[in-house]
Amino acid sequence: MNDTAAPAAPAAPRSIGERLRAGRERAGLSIAAAAEKLHLDSKVIEALEADRFAELGASVYVRGHLRRYGDFVGESGVELVSSYTAREARPAPPDLTQIPHAERRADPRTLVTPLVGLSCAAVILVAIWWVLRGSHSGTTNTAAQPAPVLQPADPAHASSATGIATPVAMSSSTPVPAAGKTPAPATAPADAAAVQPKKEEAPVRETRLKLDLTNDSWIEVYDSQGKKLFYDVASAGSVQTVSGRGPLRVVLGNAAGVTVEVDGQAREIPAAASDGEGARFVVNRSGSLARAR
Repeated sequence: MNDTAAPAAPAAPRSIGERLRAGRERAGLSIAAAAEKLHLDSKVIEALEADRFAELGASVYVRGHLRRYGDFVGESGVELVSSYTAREARPAPPDLTQIPHAERRADPRTLVTPLVGLSCAAVILVAIWWVLRGSHSGTTNTAAQPAPVLQPADPAHASSATGIATPVAMSSSTPVPAAGKTPAPATAPADAAAVQPKKEEAPVRETRLKLDLTNDSWIEVYDSQGKKLFYDVASAGSVQTVSGRGPLRVVLGNAAGVTVEVDGQAREIPAAASDGEGARFVVNRSGSLARAR
């Protein structure tokens, strides 16, 4: 009996990328060498041989690369382009993960039971609160009522009813008035501070300062609190009069052209108060002038 060899199975059809890779390997070229020959990027060769045509952009660019690379490695570029076009014409299988599903609406009947339960619980809570409130109000009203006040019985009647006379306690310190005399009402001692009239404070005496100018001069006058009474340039021939609580502090820019009077009395500016052409002095409450410190 003769053994008959089984027929060989037909070779599976190769993809576009497999045909391109096989042609490059037959030519003995690496990816880098093929890319250099065609002046392309190595990533373009890798995408063509892996059938990743989407990475190459629009279809017109893919067809151009297929025709050129197929002719370069000995494969029919026109046939490769036809295979690519037929492949692109077939509709892609739908992505079941992207199919929209109809939105499921909640059944309103499923909400009835929870709502009924909540309503019953609310009614029970209100009833408990009402009962507790009523009992609390009754307790409060009972506690708020004042206790009855017992009026003492008439001592005369009490003694006649019991036959025992009720003694009246007398304090040893309380004087007993004599018969036929009415005790004089006790009078509280008057407050000595309230009886005595308040002493009125004497008004504060102000110092009156008069400055008679024969020449222009800068003048500053301050009272004892530092309040500014005069602060300006006085012209020649003018008279400046100020009053304030002493001691007064005076600054003159041209002391030689100023005559000073205090409370109507002429005063001479102390020599120690002179500061060049100006002067700085103090008018005491007594009316005397002294150098300002």
